[in-house]
Amino acid sequence: MLPTTLTPGRPSCRQLPVKVSVGSSNIHRADALAAGGQGGYHCPYTFLCLLGAFSMARCSRLGRFAASKGHDEQQKALVVGAGPSGLAVSLMLAKRGWNVSVFERTSDPAAYDPGKGFMYLIDGRGQKCLRDLSPKLFERLVDSAVAMADAKIGVLTPKGLTERVNPIKDADRKSYWIPRHAFVGFLLDEARKMENINLYLEADIQNMASDASGFHIDVGFAGSSEVTAHQASLLVGADGYRSAVRDKLEEWDGKKGRYRVKTFSSPSAGLRYKVLTLPGAFELETPEGKKTFLSEGFYAIRGVSKNKCKQKLGLIPVSKEFGTRTANLITYEDDAVWEADTAESFTAYASDQWPHFPLKSLVSDEEILRFAKNRGGRFPSPQYCPSAAWTGESGAAILLGDALHSLPPDIGQGVNSALEDVTVLEACFASTDRDGNASDAVREFETRRMPDVEALIKIVRVAAPFQYSQAPWRGRLWNVSFLCRLLLNKALPAVFDLPLFLLIQRSEMSYREVWKKGGRGAQRATMLGILAVGAIIWKIT
Repeated sequence: MLPTTLTPGRPSCRQLPVKVSVGSSNIHRADALAAGGQGGYHCPYTFLCLLGAFSMARCSRLGRFAASKGHDEQQKALVVGAGPSGLAVSLMLAKRGWNVSVFERTSDPAAYDPGKGFMYLIDGRGQKCLRDLSPKLFERLVDSAVAMADAKIGVLTPKGLTERVNPIKDADRKSYWIPRHAFVGFLLDEARKMENINLYLEADIQNMASDASGFHIDVGFAGSSEVTAHQASLLVGADGYRSAVRDKLEEWDGKKGRYRVKTFSSPSAGLRYKVLTLPGAFELETPEGKKTFLSEGFYAIRGVSKNKCKQKLGLIPVSKEFGTRTANLITYEDDAVWEADTAESFTAYASDQWPHFPLKSLVSDEEILRFAKNRGGRFPSPQYCPSAAWTGESGAAILLGDALHSLPPDIGQGVNSALEDVTVLEACFASTDRDGNASDAVREFETRRMPDVEALIKIVRVAAPFQYSQAPWRGRLWNVSFLCRLLLNKALPAVFDLPLFLLIQRSEMSYREVWKKGGRGAQRATMLGILAVGAIIWKIT
């Protein structure tokens, strides 16, 4: 308890100008101002007041940052990439009091790209990250998304439309479908509210270096000859699976291979995809009469071609507020659709594959031409970088999201694993942070996270790789195996674990736990199958 008796004629200790700038997340002490021309405060308890103010600041939400440091000494971070992981880690660091500079090569990270109209399925892992960053982010997600458990599934064939309730929904664990550009837009809006986050768009990183004073980045900008220099003690690579930051870490590490990605095979790796933009909801005439295709429903438009491989269009749920939806076409490299690069040739291809789905009445000639000319993209191979962290003379670097682990979209964990990276990093900062020093935190992140990253890559290779109809017979065998595993779990849940595809939805489990349980269930189901076959053969003979 500080005394309240003051020397007559002196300013009150409560007038001490300790400045707390909450909006910019900077906490620093102003110099004591002279009072009455007498050379400053003469209160005998000035030191105690300073100590009290210092202690209160450290106990605040931003108190992890050293209150005795000046504004220019605030811990700084350089984040390369303004995708989900880059924006999420920027928000996390800003909340902890860091000054964050984000560099993005595009003019708008939240712009809609009709050629890559990705949909995200945000599960419990991603939801936890959003709640930690800001409860309002989670609220915006729920308001603008479609819950997986609420979406019906429809299959359109020449015979008509068949609809059913999602057979593998988990009502206790809601996941939400939302367009990528909308989700990134939510994070971007939140980042722009933070005065200690500086966003640089159309940024061309011309040089990255590390020395005794930290990390240095020289950045140019589209349409300008200006080059700006930036320095910080923390470097974050969130710049995708072709990460320039990761390449630079490999160089700084002496090219020992610790930052050279390990790549693995997968039945879905290398598949090509294109995205067609459709109205959000529409009506079609079918043999059963007029049917309404709702924005909030799944739909598969089955291919019926007799001359080519049968392909399907996949329509994913989207909130009606967006007005449009995407239809995904996913094929092998040699499918005829990649040669149909004119409006006429693609219209002929579509008429052969989906005569029961009148594209010409749903989309404009311009959209058909755009789709025909678009070269689409390819699913990446499952891959990860063996090391997530790097520490130098006076700084630390870390890889997050696709820069650390990249995978095809089979199990919907690309964005969720990236957001969970940020959640884990936040926990590492909370347990190791000392005056803003990130070295201990990034080393702890690598220790905690890499076993889960390795497990995730194993999971994606086998969990649901044939869902794109790219190998019909192998897909059917996988479906039979999945159904048998599901029935065994229903009958004896204590003995037979759920298939990986369902276990991964249990976000309270780590990827290591998912892989362990899924593998155990597969082994037991296989043993039961072998015993059953053996019993049948023994009985016959």
